[in-house]
Amino acid sequence: MSVGAMANLDEGRWVPKNREVLDKVISESKNQGNYAVFDWDYTSIYQDTQENLFRYQIDNLRFKMTPEQFSKAIRKDIPLDNFSDDYKNVKGQAINIEKIAADLDKDYAFLYKNYIKDKKMSLEKIKKTEEFKDFRGKLAFLYEAIGGSFSHDISYPWVLYLFEGMTVDEVKALAKEANDFGIGDKLDSYIIESSNVLTGKAGKVSHKYKSGLRTQPEIANLFRELQANGIKVYIISASLQDIVEVFATDKSYGYNLADGSVYGMRLEMDGDKYRAEYKAGYPQTQTKGKVEIINTYLKPKHNGKAPILVAGDSSGDANMLTEFKDTKVLLLMKREGKLDDVAKDGRALIQKRNAQTGLLDPKN
Repeated sequence: MSVGAMANLDEGRWVPKNREVLDKVISESKNQGNYAVFDWDYTSIYQDTQENLFRYQIDNLRFKMTPEQFSKAIRKDIPLDNFSDDYKNVKGQAINIEKIAADLDKDYAFLYKNYIKDKKMSLEKIKKTEEFKDFRGKLAFLYEAIGGSFSHDISYPWVLYLFEGMTVDEVKALAKEANDFGIGDKLDSYIIESSNVLTGKAGKVSHKYKSGLRTQPEIANLFRELQANGIKVYIISASLQDIVEVFATDKSYGYNLADGSVYGMRLEMDGDKYRAEYKAGYPQTQTKGKVEIINTYLKPKHNGKAPILVAGDSSGDANMLTEFKDTKVLLLMKREGKLDDVAKDGRALIQKRNAQTGLLDPKN
């Protein structure tokens, strides 16, 4: 079959060989009840929508929890052990959840009383307080420390518990705001420090974070070409399902996936409000849980077939990338030091990006 008779992905910034292989697999697999599975963060977009939203939520104090609910949520399922050596305070002293949570409890009680509950102070004024500075520095640090010290099944759901008391519509609106802010923000790194004054039990902490989000037009075009050829596209993401749905389905971002295409983390609900509790009986959509989603939810919709294409960028995707021998293409949106073993698989396509622009790099 000549290239001209194949599917016709936009040339874009693909490595030419990658585009050629993708066109070929679409042409060979079209209109046969096939499907493709993509990770979202760092795969379908550049950078991480959940982390971007988390820091936007902190910076704008968008919380609905009482101090009692907050205190419980930040401690939920976190071991009492000290965090790993990479997550000590600026004096090199060990930190654990009890130390940093005690400081955050005090900060949040002040912020709740003076802003979150009934806006006694303006956001501009409260952001000048030492309590806000300490809260911002320590809550952002706590997320990193949990992820760097404990297993995925502890760290991945933790950040979602901070949505307790918010409705689905409120979180989706917040996600849209945060996405738009991230897309307009520079791709860079920056440091957040906690208060020099309110050092508390944990001491002062400092950590470096990434800013900015970028869409990937070539991935959006790949979604369209797959679906135009009768190949269904699904997202399996370790971010909250409702947040990824905003990015994947809202036309302003250009991906235009249908409702029901996204499988992500889910929380228990109290009516239409989130609870700080992972959804019982539903897999965590990370590592082996991504395979479980495919086996439980996707294969039955497609006569037991494995996905013809799986795309990912990190160890959280390795299981679904390597599980199915019938998968024809493993699209690796490659990052340095990640998925190096999977990259050796003969089915792997390596597609790198420019860290300064977030755009695909046609030269790899």
